[in-house]
Parts: sequence; structure tokens; C-alpha cells
Amino acid sequence: MRPGPVELVTNAPADWPKVYLEGPLTAHTPTLHFITAVETRFRTSHVQVLEADVVRVTRQGVLVVPLRVKAPDGEYDLFFYPEADERAAGHFVAVHEIAQRYGRLRPVFYSTDDLFAIYPDDVGEVARQDRLFIQASLMPPKGQYAMWWAEQPGERFELSQTYLLFDRLYREIGGLEFSAFAQILIEIGMIQSEEEATAYTFPDQTVEIPLQGPEGIPMILSFSQTRGIRFHFHIQRTPPEYRELFLNLALLRFKLWRKQPEIASMPRLESPPLLWWQDLGKRLRSLSDDQAIGAVGSVKR
Repeated sequence: MRPGPVELVTNAPADWPKVYLEGPLTAHTPTLHFITAVETRFRTSHVQVLEADVVRVTRQGVLVVPLRVKAPDGEYDLFFYPEADERAAGHFVAVHEIAQRYGRLRPVFYSTDDLFAIYPDDVGEVARQDRLFIQASLMPPKGQYAMWWAEQPGERFELSQTYLLFDRLYREIGGLEFSAFAQILIEIGMIQSEEEATAYTFPDQTVEIPLQGPEGIPMILSFSQTRGIRFHFHIQRTPPEYRELFLNLALLRFKLWRKQPEIASMPRLESPPLLWWQDLGKRLRSLSDDQAIGAVGSVKR
């Protein structure tokens, strides 16, 4: 490719500003160059740049989006591919399929050719399931946190999608709660290895750790020997859709973790948290509609 300004090919709406990058473009062209070019070109347009390197939660895992913008008709997710080849096309087709199937994303590509005109042999996995993309929060926002809360009168926790996801989580890590908890502590940098988190480290009391989840949503991780791992979401700042997406991500994360040979061969101990959870379900189902609980697992900050 010759040096000089290169107009990037895109599937963006026709009224968006054109984006140029100084050529030649190679696989090593930094995404930062693209972000800077978009910010410059869009500065005086009707399209507003929102943020770069954004983590987006989907039903298949987490996508890292190079740039998000806002147009009059809504928000878009921008992906940059300095080389228009089968690998780039395969990645974007996979992203596009996630968007088509589950929503939440409006992907737009920028590359040196039309990625929809390239037919990749393989459309691989693009969403990550190996991390929860959480970090410890030193200044969690005040308010009420909960595992679940009713959006409308008469809603019942045990009939919700959130309940089903928590149920699958409890069963997935039943008997392996300490090891699973250690994986979370490693991700947020509180410990370096699983050996640092044992039943002796955490006596029979509840540990609460404020977190910032993917997309900046505040939550609290709690752990105890009797109730296991629980996630409590900020009621005022968490849409129910996000709550379910994050719990689904946690389920995908621990399913992937359990496939590791050393974990798959690990003996599963008796699980007091799973027994507690099953008992909670029985008690909730025994309540009449006028006794239904409006929030479960409440934590106030």
C-alpha cells in the first residue's frame, strides 16, 4: 500500500464523516491512530465520541470495543481492522452475529476494504469468557445493593431469570466454593495464588468486597462458608438486563474454569452454600403472592 492518506472503508451510515489514516497501513498500525483520527474527524459533526477501549457484556461473554460513539439515532460500537483479510472479516462477522442475535451492540467496521465482501473460512470466538472484568472499588457509591429486586409489584425472585442463573452458579461451583472465590480474588489482585485463600483464611463470617463491574456498574461480592459466592448489584444503577448478563458471564467463566484438568479432577466437597440455596428456594416457593419478597440479598452502603 502506498504512503499517504488512506480513506477507510466502512459500513457506517453514509452521513458520517469519512475517516482517513496515513498509509501505509499494516497489521501493526496502532488502534490509537484510528481513535485519534475518528476524534478529529467527528469533532465538528453530529456524531459524538463517547469513550475508547470499552468493555461490553454480551450473552456470549465480554467484547472489548475500541471506540463507542453516539449519533442522533443511537450509540454505535466501532472496530478497526488495519488489514482487510479473512481474519479481520471473521472477527467482525462474529461480532455482527452476536449483535444480530442478542442486541445491545451496533457494530461498525473501519478497514482498507469491505469486510462483508470477504468470506472467511472460519468465524471464531470473539467474546472472552476467561475473566469477569471486575476490579476492586475503593469508593463504592452509597445506596442499596441486592442479588435481585422486583421491578413490578407481584414479581417473584424464584420465577425470575436471575434466580435461574444464580441456581446454575450454585450448582456449577458447589463443593468448590473456596477455589472459585480464590479465582475472583486473583482477578482483582487481592491474592496472587489460590493457596492464599483457604477455609482458615476466611472464618465463618461474611466477607464483602465492593467491585466495579464491566461497563462501570457498581456491585458487591460477598462470600461466606454458609452462603458461598454472591453478587449484589446497586439497585439504582443496574438495569435488570445487565444483572442477568453479568451472572451469565460469571457462569461462563466458572464453566470454563471447571474444564481445566486440575479442576475437573478435584474432588467436590459437601456444599453448605448449595444446601442453603436450595433451602432458600423452598422457603420462597412456600410464600403466597402477598408475602413475596421485594428484594433478596440486600446490602446497604
